[in-house]
Amino acid sequence: MKKLFIGLLVVAAGGAAFFLLNKKKNITEIATINKELIIGKWKTDAVMANDSGFNKYSYNFQKEGTILRSLNDSVKADTSHYEWNKINELVWSEWTPSEKEKASDSTGKTYSVVKLTQDSLQIQSKDSVTVLFTKAK
Repeated sequence: MKKLFIGLLVVAAGGAAFFLLNKKKNITEIATINKELIIGKWKTDAVMANDSGFNKYSYNFQKEGTILRSLNDSVKADTSHYEWNKINELVWSEWTPSEKEKASDSTGKTYSVVKLTQDSLQIQSKDSVTVLFTKAK
């Protein structure tokens, strides 16, 4: 009986150590996001929610924090703003060019960056809307 109890304790300790180390590894991966990879033209590949507003648009993330959104390859584009917060979340604020000075006063929608590579960007909002972007060619 003692051997069984000791064996269960060893298994439980091993499981706890695995989960703690795995959680720490995930936090480290999030902290090392290469924010420069977001710059460029993206198109929505998949939206995991109905009527989220991301469908059918292409997005051009620019270095100074501007996002140009256009319908397909339309000449006319909407402008919005993005920035990174302290915990590497993407804060997306809607504004027009004439409201640029007001952009810093407004609060945007915050997205967790699930994945950011050279050709793929996946973000998720607090209400679990997940959007997958692929780099436009």
